Amino acid sequence: MTAASIVTTAALSELAATGHPAVRLSHVPVFVHIDAEGTPISVLAERSGVSRQAMSMTVRDLESHGYVVTAPSPTDRRTTLVSLTERGAQLCADATRISAELAARWSDELGADALPQLRHHLRTIVTRSKELRAD
Repeated sequence: MTAASIVTTAALSELAATGHPAVRLSHVPVFVHIDAEGTPISVLAERSGVSRQAMSMTVRDLESHGYVVTAPSPTDRRTTLVSLTERGAQLCADATRISAELAARWSDELGADALPQLRHHLRTIVTRSKELRAD
């Protein structure tokens, strides 16, 4: 099991325990990339690095669970806007709280300075990887 899957599994397990058992890893990009005023499906797809069709399926799934609603854009009827429902906003609040709780737990286990250092090193790895791919 990788570090990323351990973190993800812990967070999703905590979310399920707080009343969000239907949320899966594939749903996370919607919550990460949605704007407060709503976001077109095409923009969510672009920000997430997935196809519009894949994002449409994810949005439909979240809509069926009451986390988002879709509606035509008031400025371009060809565009479908995705907005959080009250349940979706609650999930985001729960996820933020759970993330802070997990970080505090791991900080206690690793030591106060270890978690910020780990985050710094991971950001450096991601940045350098992106630079290498751009070359």
